[in-house]
Amino acid sequence: MTKEIPIVSIVGRQNVGKSTLFNSIIKKRKAIVDPHPGLTRDVILHTITYKSVVFSITDTPGLDISRTSELSAPIIDNAMEHLRRSSVIVLLLENPAPATFDLTLADMVRKLSKPVIVAVNKTDDSGQMENMINFYEMGFSDIIPVSALNRFNLELLLDRIIDSLPSKKTSITEPDLRLSIVGRPNSGKSTLLNSFLGFNRSVVSEIPGTTRDSIDDRFNFQEKRIEVIDTAGIRKKSKITGDIEYYSFTRTVEAIEKSDVVIHLIDAEVGLTDTDKKISDEIMKAKKPVIIAINKWDSIEKGDKTFNELKDKMIFSFYKAVDFPIISISARDKLRINKLLIAALEVKERALGKIETPRLNQVIARLLKPGRLPQMGSKLKVYYAVQIKSIPPVFKFFVNNTSFFRKDVMRYFEKSLQSELNLEGIPVTIELEGKKKQERNRPGGKGNRVR
Repeated sequence: MTKEIPIVSIVGRQNVGKSTLFNSIIKKRKAIVDPHPGLTRDVILHTITYKSVVFSITDTPGLDISRTSELSAPIIDNAMEHLRRSSVIVLLLENPAPATFDLTLADMVRKLSKPVIVAVNKTDDSGQMENMINFYEMGFSDIIPVSALNRFNLELLLDRIIDSLPSKKTSITEPDLRLSIVGRPNSGKSTLLNSFLGFNRSVVSEIPGTTRDSIDDRFNFQEKRIEVIDTAGIRKKSKITGDIEYYSFTRTVEAIEKSDVVIHLIDAEVGLTDTDKKISDEIMKAKKPVIIAINKWDSIEKGDKTFNELKDKMIFSFYKAVDFPIISISARDKLRINKLLIAALEVKERALGKIETPRLNQVIARLLKPGRLPQMGSKLKVYYAVQIKSIPPVFKFFVNNTSFFRKDVMRYFEKSLQSELNLEGIPVTIELEGKKKQERNRPGGKGNRVR
């Protein structure tokens, strides 16, 4: 957790509107909202700036979750540990009067000795203001009627929040690396997040689908600030049923898209699956650098050749795996966790690089030598190449005929550039411009003719 940024936590019963209030405050639909009780299981965090003051607002699980649930204990323990790290608590209640559990919850937050602001949700018109007297009987002096859905009184609530903060921070340092963790359900993503942070930020359970939202936080590593996101486990699209799974999948794709580097976690006990290939497709679609981390390495019987054999098997069943760094880890035992972070920082640094045009064209000239290209190699020509973008690197080839550059030819150039230009783990994009288009764009050519 980034200690210098104060944390404001929204707490309350299930279905009082915590996620709706959270989304309204941050002006994004980050927390999944659904009438289904107990939907939020982890603490969802987002850092905002209001009136030049920076703080992190968090959405927490409903603490009245049934204790008969197998997940209830870790969910409640995780939420309470988070509340102890909070600077201000927003206790969200529901119009017209406190429920029985609200009184229990009020006692719980009082014992934390934190500033508490009571917000009474679903106060949608002035006629409901008379109900506020019911809430003053709980003994809190700071009570604000709000409507999370209609954004009523949110500015007043935010004003009260910044007034209650023990310290005011007016700026935030951008992270040196944005990292997301993706993988199948139960591959160990939440355990890896907790290992990075050094405490239980995310609920860990053997039950598949425990994580539904994308959970993000920040930490420091070797004087670098890293923002990490633990995502919901991705299943095959054909197996996604209902809004909850759909929104979980959408949040995961969004996390991939805003990352600098993606860690694709593979369960060593299960091996590479078709779902993992689908996950890789999503990463490739977003054109993001990726590191493959083979998790639960502690549970595998190993010999001198075990890792190389598994790596070769993975590449044989999924040829794209050869393009990326592969590291064996144990998220639970923190085995090679530092190596994974060092690799992620190094991959981003290489992805940021700009290849000098003379060097790029020297490499292209070597790749065009007879005998190196796939079929049709003698016909196609690359007159000139230039890098036009970084992260991911995009190269533009000026060629004689774009139709000669078939899928296998493009794959040859992509793999060769990754190898020749030290771009392992980084997707390479090549744009083509044919000779006819070049001629149209020359001075006096058809495309530039003045009429």
